[in-house]
Amino acid sequence: MRAVLTVIFLWSFLSAFGQFGQGNTVSLITGQHTLELYQNKLKPDFSLDARRTLFNKQWVAVMGLKGGVEYRRIHRLGVGIYFLNTRVFDREFDFDVPVDKLEYEFRYSTIYYERVLYFDRKWEFGATAHAGGGRIKIFYQSPDNPNDRVEIPPVDFSALELSVYGDYNILYWLGAGAGIGYRGIVGVDKDLRKEFSSPIFVVTLQLKMFKLARSFYDESVKDEY
Repeated sequence: MRAVLTVIFLWSFLSAFGQFGQGNTVSLITGQHTLELYQNKLKPDFSLDARRTLFNKQWVAVMGLKGGVEYRRIHRLGVGIYFLNTRVFDREFDFDVPVDKLEYEFRYSTIYYERVLYFDRKWEFGATAHAGGGRIKIFYQSPDNPNDRVEIPPVDFSALELSVYGDYNILYWLGAGAGIGYRGIVGVDKDLRKEFSSPIFVVTLQLKMFKLARSFYDESVKDEY
């Protein structure tokens, strides 16, 4: 898995690095776009990344945090951390336990690459790829003590996630967006793979705190996009 992540990281990095020194234009789905001077540089990228994902045919909440860098306005590369924000239970499993119901905790981290396909002052559309891995913790309620939660050995997995999104700039320092995609996991048995590989619905909130801080001493920052 480390080798796969290394390849993806290098590919993503080189995709961004490949445009260094290539002038002030970038390719969008509408054609070539000329960047402003403030757009043609490295910037921090930070967002809260909430998801809804299917588990046992029900939507559950997954919370996340993304942080990295943005280059030439259209390339973003960084790390994401995600975890279940909803208790999930399963009654169909292959584990040898003395109960008929299990509870899962699910968290993973990824390297992400995001490619902006179109942007203007208010709107942005693009695609994101995540590759990483994590761990599923598994618990059951003790038959002898209902208040005792017993943990069995956790299961490690690898994950690949692809999505498309649209963002809207509400304020110059605040944006919100939504997207759809699919997350696939490998390295686990068939039942867990089926449960945790699923479509996703993404809701993001972009808190542009660096931009807000800069605006206190530079009014022109409010016109950047």
